[in-house]
Amino acid sequence: MSSLNQIAKMVSKKLISIEIIFCFAIGLAYFYADNLHRELIHQQNLSMDFKIYPSTIPENQLLRIDEAKKLYHSAFDDGVYYGVIYPEKLIKFLKHAWQWDKNAMPYYYKLLGWKDFYDERGKEDGIMMSFDEFMRKYRDQIVDSAGNPLVEPIVFKNVEMRGYLWDKFADLKYPYFAYRKSYSYAPRWFDEQGMMPPSTDEQLEKSIEYLNYAIEGGYHCYEALTARILFQEGEHYKDQKYEQLNKLTEYRKVLKSDDLKQAIDYAQLMAEHSSIIGILRMTEAYFYGLGREQDLIKAYAWSLLSDYAKQKIIEIDNNLAWHAYQLPPVWEYNKEIQNRLEQMLTPTEKQAALDYLETLKTKIVTWDYNEWRDQIDDFHPKP
Repeated sequence: MSSLNQIAKMVSKKLISIEIIFCFAIGLAYFYADNLHRELIHQQNLSMDFKIYPSTIPENQLLRIDEAKKLYHSAFDDGVYYGVIYPEKLIKFLKHAWQWDKNAMPYYYKLLGWKDFYDERGKEDGIMMSFDEFMRKYRDQIVDSAGNPLVEPIVFKNVEMRGYLWDKFADLKYPYFAYRKSYSYAPRWFDEQGMMPPSTDEQLEKSIEYLNYAIEGGYHCYEALTARILFQEGEHYKDQKYEQLNKLTEYRKVLKSDDLKQAIDYAQLMAEHSSIIGILRMTEAYFYGLGREQDLIKAYAWSLLSDYAKQKIIEIDNNLAWHAYQLPPVWEYNKEIQNRLEQMLTPTEKQAALDYLETLKTKIVTWDYNEWRDQIDDFHPKP
């Protein structure tokens, strides 16, 4: 009986040893397979051409940022059925994307990400076909101006290339990409308490750099730019609910006087396009003497312009000057400064402020700040 027990124990130990060896072998196989996979990807990436090419399309025919967006959305549905709406427009769009038209390329990446979600039910709502069917039918029409067949750039065959390209395009000052890259530095995400953590000065300066590239390319992102310049949070508000407004007196202490003045110059440009936060910054600038020489009469006039803008918003029955949920703290702080000024100014000075208010009204270019902020100035894109 004891010999049988010994035999059983020996068999059990051998089985355990075999299992250990088997598990080890599987683990080793996975390890080598994973390394092989990584090596293959590395080899593939090494063999890919990562060079950034200028577009072969004449500069005056390149798509502007808004044009590329509109052309893409008129050609392909990426919201419901993920199919081709208008083949002729998609042909035009692909000609631009495949010839390195930088403003078309990000939307082609979007198309590649959505095309496999095609839903045939879309045919009932005007979706003509899937992208794959489109390519079978129209591939021979994707040609250059001389009629030569175009080849899809190899950068589109690896989705990992997208981030690389976007960074490179931003560094080359293409405005679409520079604007988006600015947000990769600052502001940061809200914390668990719904507060915006401060960004480092280095993060803010990098964000400012790319926002300036975007503005050079026609963007009106002065609201974001002034916030990055002025405040450590990189935003005009401290919190996610837009209840705690950053005040101009809380500007970053590392700012030089020229930087502060420039931020107020941008704020004035915003104010002249009916930006409520821009008008408030002008009131603060003249009241505290920050970025402007202190002038209580002008500060009072700007505060009255804020009241006028508030009434204008009510009259047009629409929030064109900012977003409604952001406005209450601005009205409250403006009234606080205004009340203080009314205690400081003489009747003659108040009248002077009323006269200056009429001048300020004539400088308002538009009462639809949101529309102006979202506009991109017309310019010839770089190839």
